[in-house]
Amino acid sequence: MSRTSADASQKTIDPAVLEQASLWMARLWSDDISEAQRDACLAWRQASPEHERAWQQLQAIDGRLAALPRHAARSELFSSSQVSRRGLLQWGGLAVLLGGLGFGLPRTPQWQRQFADYATGIGESRELTLSDGTHLVLDTDTAIDVRFDAHQRRLHLLRGGVLITTAKTPDARAFSVMTQEGLSYPLGTRFSVQQHSDSTQVAVYEGRVALERRGSDERATLDAGQQAAMSADGVSPPAPLEPAGLARFQGRLVAEGMRVSDVVEILARYRHGVVRCAPEVADRRVSGVFSLQDTDRALASLADALSLKVVYRTPLWVTVASRNTHEN
Repeated sequence: MSRTSADASQKTIDPAVLEQASLWMARLWSDDISEAQRDACLAWRQASPEHERAWQQLQAIDGRLAALPRHAARSELFSSSQVSRRGLLQWGGLAVLLGGLGFGLPRTPQWQRQFADYATGIGESRELTLSDGTHLVLDTDTAIDVRFDAHQRRLHLLRGGVLITTAKTPDARAFSVMTQEGLSYPLGTRFSVQQHSDSTQVAVYEGRVALERRGSDERATLDAGQQAAMSADGVSPPAPLEPAGLARFQGRLVAEGMRVSDVVEILARYRHGVVRCAPEVADRRVSGVFSLQDTDRALASLADALSLKVVYRTPLWVTVASRNTHEN
């Protein structure tokens, strides 16, 4: 292997891309795969160099399994009645293999969802009440750890988003939410925290929340009706709440003059596979309420509102395009 090829193989791959690759590979391993789905998988691989790198790394793992000694052979592992080869990818076994090969195991979505205290899969939501009476609503693709002890009550948001209504009962232990960018301290409140790839978004619906950026003495306070973001560059100035923020935790996307590409991007978080928007319709604007619990219905509503079309190459490969555009 050339030095250039070796360097390329060591580049960090977005965990979301690895997850998409694992879904495609799991689909190809199934017994009912169709030629159209094979073509859609190939199209996904060809859509981006990173997609192809992720695919090749998974193929390399498959090859390493094939080379295992007989007592640990791939055929024995996947012939188990409890673990299928396809299931290994889907429930997170692939994350174990990726971690063993240096792909950042704790950062993979599969690992975080599998081993967090509480988690939701793609398209799922969950409500729960903690031991102190705090109520949580977990958004799609969310993982959270809970650390309560004699001195503090801390939630660690590993990925995704959570709506928090703090307990009404007085508790001397400080309550906080930790993300990659820092800590959020609620002061008797209802608020949401979203972990993005490079920032934390906090929105306050009742009460107040203090933000403390990691590695800094910088601190800001948000009042009800305000939101702000924490990142490596600092805490953004408080801004008015977006009307769509709270609705997402209720299973709805409220769009007010929203770009089609932004609507599609949000809907994509709530379903498996790839949902893309054709460039010619990306900047068109739409207003309406769309279901996050039934994304097929939401896509159909979006298409009806703007006279677009939704093209399903497979259930895992969907494109929103102009009705005048020819799709192969």
